Amino acid sequence: MSQEIEDMDPAEILEQAAAALESGENDTAAKMFNTVGNIYMSVAEFEEAHKCFEDSLKIYQDMKDETGICDTMYNLGVAQINLEQWDEAVATLQSAKKMFEKSSNDSGAADALYGLALATLGQGGFDTAMGHFKKAQRAYKTLENEQGVASVIMDMGAAYVDKEDWTTAETTIKKALKVYREIEDKSGIADACSLLGDIAETSGNQKKAAELFVEAAQNYFDSEIFDIAREVLERAEQKMWDVPKSTRRRLRRVIDELIDALPEETEPDDDDDAFDEEILEFTNEE
Repeated sequence: MSQEIEDMDPAEILEQAAAALESGENDTAAKMFNTVGNIYMSVAEFEEAHKCFEDSLKIYQDMKDETGICDTMYNLGVAQINLEQWDEAVATLQSAKKMFEKSSNDSGAADALYGLALATLGQGGFDTAMGHFKKAQRAYKTLENEQGVASVIMDMGAAYVDKEDWTTAETTIKKALKVYREIEDKSGIADACSLLGDIAETSGNQKKAAELFVEAAQNYFDSEIFDIAREVLERAEQKMWDVPKSTRRRLRRVIDELIDALPEETEPDDDDDAFDEEILEFTNEE
């Protein structure tokens, strides 16, 4: 799908997709519906995304286009995860995984397995989900997809946090942090440090929490994720009187520099027609 199409308003693309379908240009219509689904995913409009992926999938199924079916079915499963339709997501991603495996698409199969782990976790099947996560981790490792490896380990750590298994959570997230550092993924480093800061705070280690929050804020800033950088900085500032004076002086300097460098907060955009075209990392696009 061309950048020109992706720069268009979703409603306009949907009109063109309907026109293409009516004129018999089924492949073009399916790709357009899939593209709009990804655009809606990028702005957390998951119900709209779900509808677009369903429309795209139906066309691909009528065409018996196995590649299109695989990719769109996977995207549909991700939308179902975000809608917390756990049973549907598990069934969809199981089907996508089987189709990816049948077509020897190892990367797609790994993605579907990762999604299946998340959906199973949402169902409440912790142990089964962990099994899927570990298989996905191995699959990404075989593919030399270190970003995928780090993301899987990070989600495993977050799952342990939800179970309040702080020791295992910390150990797991530190493994993710190590990979994020190796691949120089600053947003990943920020997420891991922020979550490790939460764990340190819960454990009563305020000094460690403050240091981790500051490191997270620095990496969010470097990733230009300014809103979260600001939030994490505020959490670090709240701990300044709970840490040793030497630590406070060191962190205070970094905090002040970051505060001065952060752009001014802007008012939320009320324009419903303004869409961010950046597609979520966790989607496949035609």
